Amino acid sequence: MRHLRPARTLVGAVILAVGATGAIAPVASAAKYVGAVYTQTNGAPNRVVVFGRQSNGKLVELQSVKTGGTGGHQAQPGCTPPPGCPILDADSEVNVSPNGRLVFAVNAGSNTVTSFRQTSSGLKRVSVKSSVGKFPTSVTSAGNLLYVLNQNSGNISGFHFSSNGTLHAIAGSSQALSANPPVGFGARQIGFDRTGRLLVVSVLGASVIDTFVLDSSDKPLAATPFPSSTPLPFGFAFDLRNRLVVSQLSNPMTLQGHTATYDVSSSGGLAANNTQSSQGTAPCWVAITKSGRYVFVVNTGGGAPATIARYRLENSGVLTFLGLTPPNGNEFARTDEVLSRDSKYLYVLAPSIMKGNTSHIDEYRVGSGGSLTLIGVTPSTLAVGASGLDGR
Repeated sequence: MRHLRPARTLVGAVILAVGATGAIAPVASAAKYVGAVYTQTNGAPNRVVVFGRQSNGKLVELQSVKTGGTGGHQAQPGCTPPPGCPILDADSEVNVSPNGRLVFAVNAGSNTVTSFRQTSSGLKRVSVKSSVGKFPTSVTSAGNLLYVLNQNSGNISGFHFSSNGTLHAIAGSSQALSANPPVGFGARQIGFDRTGRLLVVSVLGASVIDTFVLDSSDKPLAATPFPSSTPLPFGFAFDLRNRLVVSQLSNPMTLQGHTATYDVSSSGGLAANNTQSSQGTAPCWVAITKSGRYVFVVNTGGGAPATIARYRLENSGVLTFLGLTPPNGNEFARTDEVLSRDSKYLYVLAPSIMKGNTSHIDEYRVGSGGSLTLIGVTPSTLAVGASGLDGR
């Protein structure tokens, strides 16, 4: 990140000041939409913002719903405006359940997590529960399990959820990370593998990737740390072969980085497979197409060009660099990304960079061979602090 002055940083996004929460949008009929994309304002109060996805890939803002909690602002390296960096510099701040009917969001300022249910009249809040830690920044779901990462307290904790989204804390599910770096350098993402029995956490400042095997009662065993193939792991995703693909900020001075693949054993072991440059600044967010053939990694930018690195992913786990998307105008940074469930469209969040500005989402069509074509930009109605992106 950068502050008002030029500054190098270890984190994946650049925001300079705090703005108001997003305005409430009228709920429109969902009948003409084929899917949805969700983000959060990270404000006080915190809100989840719902976009309807049209068949042509365009997004339309439909709704802004209070989470029942508050967003969280704290200093990040290079982003220290009072009362703190306005975004959550993490991945998976918002998560959609595998069946697409439930939405989960963290409330970093109130140390809670919220569940929502999608209904014919829009998104409805169901539960607000303690995250059993401090400054929750990332959530992940599989089956009827939800796990949350608490960045400042350096722990994870779990919930069972019902079909309507009601959350029930799993007693004894809190487990410490292998390391808890200082504020601003902590863990960045929690995620289930494709079996739903292994949790992975990227611990940026410790340059390790923790794995947690779940026991028969859905509680995690102690963390097993594995060093990342280059320093500073950030975002990740699993491919069709349950291989882990991770963005890594390998040079803390220049913010140049890599994308790496890891083979995952049935016992939760990680073995580095292949590492390729992202050819850009601060690679932090990872998305893999439904076919498993193509990987898109957001080079956050932070004053440098904010691009998207495109790769072909071979069956062996080897990455082949295909090129970069050009920057979109004068965007200062790009952060979270999500593919539509059919992988025909990619959406990338472009947060605002100073007080009074607004955020938007870039819309891309995914073409043959992993090409990306910019097809539009949502109206800049999202406030400073927009964090997280997921969809159905």
